[in-house]
Amino acid sequence: MHCSSILSTILSLTVATSVTASALHPRTNRKADEYRGQSCEKDTYNYGHTSNWIAEVTMDDTTNSVYFAMGPWFYYSDKTAHGTCTGTLLGSWNDPKNPCVNLNDRSGDSRRIRCVVWNNLNHEG
Repeated sequence: MHCSSILSTILSLTVATSVTASALHPRTNRKADEYRGQSCEKDTYNYGHTSNWIAEVTMDDTTNSVYFAMGPWFYYSDKTAHGTCTGTLLGSWNDPKNPCVNLNDRSGDSRRIRCVVWNNLNHEG
């Protein structure tokens, strides 16, 4: 009886530890992948930006949509040659059910997104 109690305790601790670890280290990295197509079509993949260390991503001029993961991401109207977002804050994304954002037209807003910032906390652009 004592042995089964010990095994039960060990099993409970193992499950609790694995749940905590997955919450602290999500399986999906931040992502802002660029596509030439208007709706993130796979055959139009342009540039990939996937890492938990990325904070700002300038959009290539040939890119027309961006696929996001692990928001929030904030959109800006301008970019510098050094990879910094500047200009007007155009909006934000944090909707895993709709990860693709058109860079040229969003719900009646036709100002082009030229740069995106993850979380926006330390953004100085």
